[in-house]
Amino acid sequence: QGGNMRVLVTGASGFIGRRVVMSLATNGHSVRAMTRSECPATSFRDCEVEVFQADVLDPESLSKACRDIEAVIHLAAIIRELGEFTFQRMNLGGTIKLLNTAAAAGVQRFVMASAIGASSDPSIPYLYSRWRAEQEVINSPIPSTILRFSVGFGRGDEFFNTLAALAKLSPLVPIAGDGKSLFQPIAADDAAKCLAASIKDEGVLGKTIELGGPAYFTYDQMIDTIARTLGLKIAKLHIPIRLFAFVASLMDIILNKPPVTTDQLKMLDINNTADVYSVESNFGFRPMALEDNIGYIKEITVLDALKISMGNMPTQIRDH
Repeated sequence: QGGNMRVLVTGASGFIGRRVVMSLATNGHSVRAMTRSECPATSFRDCEVEVFQADVLDPESLSKACRDIEAVIHLAAIIRELGEFTFQRMNLGGTIKLLNTAAAAGVQRFVMASAIGASSDPSIPYLYSRWRAEQEVINSPIPSTILRFSVGFGRGDEFFNTLAALAKLSPLVPIAGDGKSLFQPIAADDAAKCLAASIKDEGVLGKTIELGGPAYFTYDQMIDTIARTLGLKIAKLHIPIRLFAFVASLMDIILNKPPVTTDQLKMLDINNTADVYSVESNFGFRPMALEDNIGYIKEITVLDALKISMGNMPTQIRDH
């Protein structure tokens, strides 16, 4: 497929989504940025983008969104359930509706972002919903690529800003479990670059690829990197997962958006890593390191940190 393509991006106003939109637009593709709620045009600064309001659960708005589209990059998903917005309904159901509509509209390429750890084990509902959505993509008639990512970092992230808030509030940072689970943080800009490249890259067609940054970190090492970045001296308090799970279940009841959910705690047992050269070998560039690239966490004030720990992320830190 030569030349530029007409691409629909779902979840376009999200943490990775807006970066995918920018990456596609700067490479000359024409982009339809699909968002569920109205989204400020500033989300896509300085680039020619058609912002389109549609919902993955609403086939009528979806068929309008897919009109004249050649490729879809599917990012719309939830990482915590809220009322009727369940993993099953959003992550799986939304993907099925989108695939059906895209196939009917003659879309030629489908790229989906998923998560490392996606699994056929229903005991972790989030990862199970991701796996089931992947199966739908694989079995769809549209030629597809699935990219599974480790935890992302970058301005506006939830993960590192939440950990930074904890470190900022107390010199004793509570950690669930032994702090030895492995992660491979990948820069959101690099993740977006891989997703955008996948719409035309024949080498990744029909594949499910796991991607992470250039180094592995234990949970403890990530906390240490955050403390170093903030110039803080901290001590780590390791709390048995079962006790932490009890606290998390209380927070689930009290807080609208608790900083950690019982589901997320279960995922700590799963190593969140890929081959350390995965980005290089599949996409031909070296991803950014975590070290020296999370300076944005220095912007968190003590008041911000308090809000974050209460489950209320300030919009100047994460506006989506």
